Amino acid sequence: MSVLWQRVRGWRGSMPGGSVGIRLAVMAMIDAVGTGAFLAVSVPFITRSVGLSEGSLGLGLTLSAAIALGTAIPIGILADRIGPKKVLVGVSLWRCACFVLYPFVQNLWQFLTVVCLLGLVDKAAAPMEQALVGQVTATDDRVRVVAILRSLRNVGFTVGALLGGIGLLIDSRAGYAAILLVNAASFAVLATLAARLPVLGAPVKSLRRRFSVSVLRDGSFLSFTGINAVLTMHMTLLSIGIPLWIVGHTAVSSALISPLVAVNTVLAVALQVRASRDTDTIAGAARALVRAGICLAVCCLLLVAAPKLPVVLAVGVLLLAMVALTGGELFQSAGGWGGSYLLAVPGEEGVYLSVFWLGVAVQQIAAPVLVSVVVTSGATGWAVLAALFAVCGLAAPLIGRWAQAQADSRTPADPSLAEAT
Repeated sequence: MSVLWQRVRGWRGSMPGGSVGIRLAVMAMIDAVGTGAFLAVSVPFITRSVGLSEGSLGLGLTLSAAIALGTAIPIGILADRIGPKKVLVGVSLWRCACFVLYPFVQNLWQFLTVVCLLGLVDKAAAPMEQALVGQVTATDDRVRVVAILRSLRNVGFTVGALLGGIGLLIDSRAGYAAILLVNAASFAVLATLAARLPVLGAPVKSLRRRFSVSVLRDGSFLSFTGINAVLTMHMTLLSIGIPLWIVGHTAVSSALISPLVAVNTVLAVALQVRASRDTDTIAGAARALVRAGICLAVCCLLLVAAPKLPVVLAVGVLLLAMVALTGGELFQSAGGWGGSYLLAVPGEEGVYLSVFWLGVAVQQIAAPVLVSVVVTSGATGWAVLAALFAVCGLAAPLIGRWAQAQADSRTPADPSLAEAT
């Protein structure tokens, strides 16, 4: 933890965007701490304090996710009319109100009501935050700022999980309620800070645009969103795939899972900014996705080798697989951010980024089933998944050139979109 804190202190003196960048960093930390604390206690609160079954919990989360998928694009369109800052403030206040109600849930219907209300804005926060970074920081700074914010979020989630652990130790409704209200307070603070951010280069008249869903006809952007969504499966590999593989198919103790996750967290905090370098052009973002695909393919192939090795060697191979997975995570994140900014049509960033993050949301729903099938299929499944990652990564430059051609046909050449070939 001391290493992480030193890293955070180092960013204070080199934060791009100046005081605005620092405010964004504070917002990211507050948001992540609250969310990390909530995630630590949410399931015990519902199953122990409220007394609902795991099936009821799953039903609520599924309904919430379905609602979130349906509202993401309309909220993005709204952001293009009134600006992502106002939308993010509204979303944060909405979430604050919902989490104030959360501790008072007593039965299934109340639980379903609260999580469905949360679902209305659940997939809107991430694209609005990214769009807001694009409006309050200079073009040359935005990808680096997002990279730093992601690293800080990893630190914040860790701190939040520790905070949530206090609620787990207390293991009472009052303890859980206190953590839930801390999360609610974090959204109130987030809304206050977001409302005070100065917007650069976005006069009001440029935001008063007609409703548009032209993104749904933008083949290059949808293709980019698709391959990015596939590459974000690293999240499911980390949380489900690798743990299931270790427990069910190797002779390695399940106790290794926690240290491997810790390796991922530390590397993600330390290297995310470095991985984001040179992703401020379409070509640079595409190269990052190529690296992501290759890293994730290597991870899958290393996992295939682990069950056939003695325990000591298997541990080493699993460590290398986690390093490769983290590399895929870092390059995918950086390439995804850079590309989504550059491929969005000016003035329609809200809806474009909402669609981009919608791809990630769909992956989060479908990937657990796919990864479970891969683990069950063994070596063959991992080989097929490795090929899928490699193909998606290698397709990125082609999609980048396609997108560049479309951008050139819409507007005169833009230096920020150079080097697409």
